[in-house]
This record gives sequence, C-alpha cells and structure tokens, in this order.
Amino acid sequence: HVEDAQPLLLTGGDDEVIRAFSLSTFRQLGELSKHAGTVTDLCFCGSKHFASASADGTILLWRLKEWTCVHVLGGHDKPVHSVDAHPSGRMLLSTGADRTLRLWDLVEGRGAHITRTKGEASKVCWNGPATSYLLILGARVEVLDVETSTAEFDIDVGARVLDACFLSGTDFVATADGAGCISVWSAQGCVWRRSRRGGGRVKALAGLRVGPCDKCASLDAWAASFRLVAAASSGACEAWAPAGPADDLDDED
Repeated sequence: HVEDAQPLLLTGGDDEVIRAFSLSTFRQLGELSKHAGTVTDLCFCGSKHFASASADGTILLWRLKEWTCVHVLGGHDKPVHSVDAHPSGRMLLSTGADRTLRLWDLVEGRGAHITRTKGEASKVCWNGPATSYLLILGARVEVLDVETSTAEFDIDVGARVLDACFLSGTDFVATADGAGCISVWSAQGCVWRRSRRGGGRVKALAGLRVGPCDKCASLDAWAASFRLVAAASSGACEAWAPAGPADDLDDED
C-alpha cells in the first residue's frame, strides 16, 4: 500500500511483520512486529496513521510519526480479510472470516457498528465520496449505500472475484475474476470486458491517473485520463484502457 501524500510503501505477509520503505530512496525504513498471525491487509488512514489487519483477528492502528501502535481493535473472532479507511481518516470498515462487516471509530479506538454479511466477504472498499462501499462475496460484488446499508446494485461476475475497485470519480466498478477476465460494471450490468493474455492470477486492481480529468461522465472519458492496472502473481503488471467495444475479447490496451 502506497501513501499518496508521502513516498512511503508498506508491506505485510505470512511472516507477521510490517515493513516500511521509502520510495524516494528505495530503502527499507524499518519493521513493525505486533501481530500474532499473517498480516492480511494494510491501509492508510489519513496522512498520520495506518491500519493493519491480521489473521489473528485484530486490527492495529499505527501512528506514522512515531511508528507506534495507538489502538488495538478487537472484535472479529476469526481472521480479518480486508480493511479500508474512510476518506476522512476517522472511520474504518473491516470484513472477516466471521462473516461480519464492522465500522470502527478510529478517534475513540472502538467499534461503532456491526452488520452480518451474506457470505464471507474477502474485500471491502469505499467509493471516492464515501457514499457507497463494495463487498466481494465469492463470485459476486455487492455495492451498498452507506446511509441505508441497502444494495444499490449486485454484480454476478460468473467466476470467483479476485479483486474489485471503484473507478475514481465514477460509479463504475472494475473486477478481475478467476476465469481470466477484466470487466467494468454499472448498475445496468457489464459495460466492458476483456480476456487477459498474461500469466498468473490477478492479485490487485487499481486506477492510475495518466492525464487531466475534471469530471469523468462516461467510461470513455475515464479511459482518456486513467488506466486500470492489474498486478498478477507472475510478477507482471498490465495496464488497460476500458474503452471501445463493450465485449471484444481480442482487444487489449
């Protein structure tokens, strides 16, 4: 996970250690070890803190300046799969193997709300204005309204969803699935799909800005200023411009 406001990269894995790297000097800054299980996810919470999730069922909130743990968020009774901070940096959503979605107050360091999910959600993610969030549930993605917690739309991908994300500045959702497709969805269904040609499985999806964009009113407008980047287990990164025919499996950026 990379912090935009400062050139910092954080990593975590099976060795239960969080490592921090400077992207200015490309040197490791240090290590943090407090979890008693695999570090499953990391996210920055504003510009002064970050959160780490673990298979030990805990979420830790760290202060970047001193590299100290300021809150231990306990509540999940099984491994935590995913965390994502509200754009304000004051709240956090988490999902876990216990099939719960939890909202955390990061100022007070306590749980604020618990909701049962319709399955084991492997990822939770806010949209840009934090009016909606998505959940990955096996071969489905649910997009839910923050105020009512009701589904805005439900995506049936047809194969296990490996990762999903909102496209910045839009209501579109991008997915990578186990059948080897990268797709973009709206409330009306699939609006763009391509078959991957690279090896390995997609481990992460993200939007990368490559040009100016005041407002992306359409998918073509988004593709003119952004690329959809897929990082694969093979070590390769693929960049896609989701524009053109809606379903052309031979058309690749």
